[in-house]
Amino acid sequence: MPPPPISRRALLGAGLPLLAAAGLGGCATRGGSAAAEEGGPVLHLALPHDPENWDPHQPPFTVSRAVARQIAETLVDQDPRTGEIRPWLATEWEADADSRNFTFRLRDGVTFSDGQPLTARSVRANFDRIVELGPMAYVGANLLAGYEGTTVLDERTVRVSFSESNAQFLQGATTQTLSLLADATLQRTPDEVARGEVIGSGVYLLEDYRPGEKLVLRRRPDHPWGSGAVDHRGPAAFERVDLSFIPDPTTLVGALVSGQVDAAYPLDVATLGAIPEDRITLDSRTGSGISVPLVPLLHRTLMKEAAVRRALNHATDRQAIADRIFQGRVRPATSVLTRATPGWVDMTEYLRHDPARARQILEEAGWQEGPDGIRRRDGERLQIEIRYSGSGSTYEQMYQLLQHQWRQVGIDFRLAPTTPAQMSEYSIYDAPYDLSSWSQGRNDPDVLRVVYSSFYENQSFFFGRPVREIDDALLAMQRTVHTGKRAEAAARAQRLILRDGYSIPLFDSVGTIGWGREVATIPFDAELKPSFAGARPAGQEKP
Repeated sequence: MPPPPISRRALLGAGLPLLAAAGLGGCATRGGSAAAEEGGPVLHLALPHDPENWDPHQPPFTVSRAVARQIAETLVDQDPRTGEIRPWLATEWEADADSRNFTFRLRDGVTFSDGQPLTARSVRANFDRIVELGPMAYVGANLLAGYEGTTVLDERTVRVSFSESNAQFLQGATTQTLSLLADATLQRTPDEVARGEVIGSGVYLLEDYRPGEKLVLRRRPDHPWGSGAVDHRGPAAFERVDLSFIPDPTTLVGALVSGQVDAAYPLDVATLGAIPEDRITLDSRTGSGISVPLVPLLHRTLMKEAAVRRALNHATDRQAIADRIFQGRVRPATSVLTRATPGWVDMTEYLRHDPARARQILEEAGWQEGPDGIRRRDGERLQIEIRYSGSGSTYEQMYQLLQHQWRQVGIDFRLAPTTPAQMSEYSIYDAPYDLSSWSQGRNDPDVLRVVYSSFYENQSFFFGRPVREIDDALLAMQRTVHTGKRAEAAARAQRLILRDGYSIPLFDSVGTIGWGREVATIPFDAELKPSFAGARPAGQEKP
């Protein structure tokens, strides 16, 4: 995932600066940080930012989702190798023939970290809360689209019902945003939960949070259950996980290399070339979900024109972006979805770098080359603007490369770096610029419905401006139970989005975690979030 958005509705373009070699020398070595301290081994892990919202139901940010995964658990999990749905808080489940009703049998003996038992009423209260939060929990709310309610069949059995088929729900139930929280947490205000008043059933509990400084997770000694997708049972190996926030990616890497922290996640791929892999283990994988794109904002005059949008895709040299900006550590996008996502279909025909084709499309639409090389029509220059925070960042360097590429076909790409505060003044529906970006991770093609439909305010780019064909394909994918027909709907949605240039995918997102010699492993889950339950210090055998 790229860096988090400045606000829920603002441009995602807070890019990360490239690594300067001199940046690796400034951190003091703490030495043996994952070794046993009083009470047991401690994992010191650095994160690139503090999202200041730790409610598992609310934020869509990579960092907050990764941490929430350790505190709160879900009914089911997804195997990161096979994609199979596996037991977690539910040991058994079944869906009716049209995927409108899902019945779950809960695991016996599960408790929240305050000692309260997990019951069928807990599941109902959590799902009801997510729907009631509405726009504050817009990711979870879309996973529960058409939610009619949860029926308590007995103390350990629930039925979740929808008004129409919801084929994606079982996979959605594996995601952090549908995790289950204790009654004591559900009774607090959303702001209180966001500030860290979170009680879950996870292998860790949130012990201390100091905004902008650190977050401390404490191991639960009474945690005998575990996910069927994680190769671990019982309490976690680390007694405590100390999380610190290091916003600058150069300093983040420096802290990892010098030993000031044991691990860092997620690392900016542009910094990886300077990490000594004889001392640091890197696990870097293509993420599932939406390829990192530029998305035309359809309220803007130029972006309403299909010819301009289509020309942008053919004017873009994605291989050059992968090679020159990211040193070959990412792969050029080949569709709206990444290659690692179920339902991905190769749509290179719409994304092939073909400047001659881009020029032809523009000329046929009446855009003629002017004396300065920039095209004009009826006196108007073909000028497209993007605003972003992060001057000198990796993303700015990528935009500068795109500026050069697009100029070759007569498009003036204006770059307007700005501040986070200024970025937060606008939404994707009234921004005074032409392009934005949003990359959503999820191991299911239904992720397209969140971003490229017209259904969800604050997240759907077409909200208020529906594209009927695309909406129909996305709804068919959600409502179709048949696996083959669902794949066909996913392929149709990707084709429709790219045929008329509603997205300009650039590269497949990558998730990277690095750790030093004091750590044996920190495994990923199915959505490339680290699993602290499966993490082990060096020298400790797998339980």
